Amino acid sequence: MWNLLGKRVAQGLAPGMAMAAGSSFLQQSRGESLSYHVIATTACEAHPSNDQQARLRRKQTALQYASEQTELPRGITRRFDTRKQLDEIRKSEKEMLLRWERDEEGWRELPARAWPAYQPNPEQLKSIEAEAGKRKCFGKSVDSDLCTELLFNMATALVFYNIDAKRGFQQYEALAKKGHVDSMVACGIVLVEGLGIPPDEKTGIEWLQKAVARNSAQGCYELGTVLYTGIDGIVEEDPEAAFEYFRRAAEQDHTGGMYMMADCLLEGEGTEKNVGRAVPLLYKAAERGHRYSRQKIRELLAQDSI
Repeated sequence: MWNLLGKRVAQGLAPGMAMAAGSSFLQQSRGESLSYHVIATTACEAHPSNDQQARLRRKQTALQYASEQTELPRGITRRFDTRKQLDEIRKSEKEMLLRWERDEEGWRELPARAWPAYQPNPEQLKSIEAEAGKRKCFGKSVDSDLCTELLFNMATALVFYNIDAKRGFQQYEALAKKGHVDSMVACGIVLVEGLGIPPDEKTGIEWLQKAVARNSAQGCYELGTVLYTGIDGIVEEDPEAAFEYFRRAAEQDHTGGMYMMADCLLEGEGTEKNVGRAVPLLYKAAERGHRYSRQKIRELLAQDSI
């Protein structure tokens, strides 16, 4: 099990700390995993009737359709052929690895964490504050989308560039109390990790749970990370619950969620080990520039056998 800092690198492109309890949802979904595979059906009679042939065609069509779907009902798990998944990637392996090598040359210039996606630097903060003042965004009654975006970006710069973390958190909190979901996530991260202010893990987790209740992919990822690593004296490790939150994030196309879901599948943590099911998740995240997914794909391709 990684420590909290180690697992938070999983989300983004850059190393550093990636911004990263169970619920009734988990009670519904645990322990219900079923294997899912398609069995070809053939006619049992040498000369089936027209009605039998029609039924057979319908059944075969339904089975073929089911086998092609990427999303399955909750509780159903598709069986993946690991070798087949990797062979598909090998078809363009050389071009892929060269492309990855080229675009990784600029990674040293990336911010220390992958979320929020936009992290204005101190110089950009000046223009954001000026624009917010011009639009009178600092009034208590202002609720425009543009002002919300400006104030969120301002708080991000204050916290993550360690300019004035206390003021930045207060801005996040004000937005979160008005229902801004990303600010709820940010409050959770700042409080859980103690970024520039004293940590308050319990309150931070409550903010993450509020974001998850609003179906925030980032909130699912962050809460999953907390449950995966645990917090001494506050939250026990719960890999099963963590996997469900990573799955929920991945289902919303969250890159870090895909990686963590795949990592759990590779290691059999919180779920049944399933390397074949992990490969497509890793590949999709890797193609978006997720460095740890790329590392895993390289390792899998380098193995002589799976």
